[in-house]
Amino acid sequence: MNQTQNRFNKSTRLRSLLVAAGVLSLGGFSMMQSSQIPGPSVAYSQQAAIAEVSATALNNKAIASADQLSSAFRDVAKTLRPAVVSIQAVAESKPAARVRGGRGGQPQLPPGIPPEFRQFFGGDVFPFQMPGEDEGAPLQGPQGRRSSGLGSGVIVSPNGYILTNNHVVEGASKLEVRLSDDRKFEAKVVGTDPKIDIAVLKIEASGLVPARIGDSAGAEVGDWVIAIGSPFGLNQTVTSGIISATHREEVGITQYDDFLQTDAAINPGNSGGPLLNLRGEIIGINTAIASQGGGFNGIGFAIPSNTANSVLQSILKNGKVVRGFIGTQMMTEERAEELGLPKLTEGVYIESVAAGGPAEKGGIKPGDIVQSIDGEKMTSLSKLRRHVATLSPGNTASFEILRDGKLVTLKVTIEEQTDEKLAQLATKGGAEALGITVEPISPEIAADFGLEANAVGVVVKEVNSQSPAANALQPGEIILEVNGIKISSAEEFKAAANKGKGVVRLLVRNATSTRMVIVK
Repeated sequence: MNQTQNRFNKSTRLRSLLVAAGVLSLGGFSMMQSSQIPGPSVAYSQQAAIAEVSATALNNKAIASADQLSSAFRDVAKTLRPAVVSIQAVAESKPAARVRGGRGGQPQLPPGIPPEFRQFFGGDVFPFQMPGEDEGAPLQGPQGRRSSGLGSGVIVSPNGYILTNNHVVEGASKLEVRLSDDRKFEAKVVGTDPKIDIAVLKIEASGLVPARIGDSAGAEVGDWVIAIGSPFGLNQTVTSGIISATHREEVGITQYDDFLQTDAAINPGNSGGPLLNLRGEIIGINTAIASQGGGFNGIGFAIPSNTANSVLQSILKNGKVVRGFIGTQMMTEERAEELGLPKLTEGVYIESVAAGGPAEKGGIKPGDIVQSIDGEKMTSLSKLRRHVATLSPGNTASFEILRDGKLVTLKVTIEEQTDEKLAQLATKGGAEALGITVEPISPEIAADFGLEANAVGVVVKEVNSQSPAANALQPGEIILEVNGIKISSAEEFKAAANKGKGVVRLLVRNATSTRMVIVK
């Protein structure tokens, strides 16, 4: 028994020694390995020291201003959450209409997009897109296929009026508005303005929290802005950026381009959503993006809030948008250069004046240079067009005109713009665009020019020095034919000139010769 116990004890001690030896061996290996691990470099040690100091700095007032900015962003997002809505537009189409799968796998345009906007959906020449066209899958309805488009909007009154883009709702057979608490309401269109791309909707809901409309005139390049909307159907998405530019004109998006440009991320589905300043005020309605691929490229455009609010108030008051009309066509810089007119540093040339229109009644003539209206400088054709549109019909506006190097102040009574008046004005040209006045030839004048007493023609009575005909005609000359037509009165002269389609060919006689004159 004792021998057995002794053998057991020896065996146990041996195992213990072996285990201990093993531990010592591993420990030695570990120590050997540890001695081979390189320590931190001098650069790393310096970085670690800097990191420790910086970590301490993060907890003090060094980032207080950044915290305040973050707090402002959070407060704007919370303030606007109840006011920003998503808009689902359903448009019926014919069974054969393809909703998706256009060339290159790109979605085709949804129904109802007006022709003047179609250039914004792809292509290399006009890389603009209206970011409200986030189409869902086509749905099969009893009358054919239905395409669904998603956009955004913003509540601007407690009783349910909503601002959005016209292209979000154009052609829709049904509009569904979803609030931040996921309540859904069918919306009706109160009024639209395709020329600005604004629409006003109405939902019947209570307890709504509207957003405040700010003054976009105060927006400056570099100001922080926030965009909220439903890009790609992701409701209440908040992005931020700055105002990249103001008064972006001649972009080719609407008839009255005057956009705020921003680098806040705007994507399909953002259309109609608000662009906000850090006070939580609407300063723009997000409308378009410049993009080759249809996504965010850092260039977005928003309709200024002052413009959108003007449309809103006009629709609420009149049921439609009321704009001013004076009956003139302005001359583009290219047209002025073509006619050899001096390049303007300020002001806008008047190319033609509608007969019997407000401008003619007020004394404005072709070739006049509009310097200001009611004291506000006219620095571009676009600004003049927009400003006239904002004038109230029935009111009188003061036009400061530069004519023959002299400033003249004229009073023009504004009329209401209508499609009919615009169409008539668009066809005007010819005689009115020439900038000359004529009177019938008399026997005495005919004799002075060596013509027969019964000769037909008209005498040039006056030539506007800034008109297209200024370098081609002189007062006292006789016009015998216009576009190959013999004329004998001012009325016949106008009728023949208006057939010229932008080019008027005159047969002119003076004291020494008869010549052909072409006026464009």
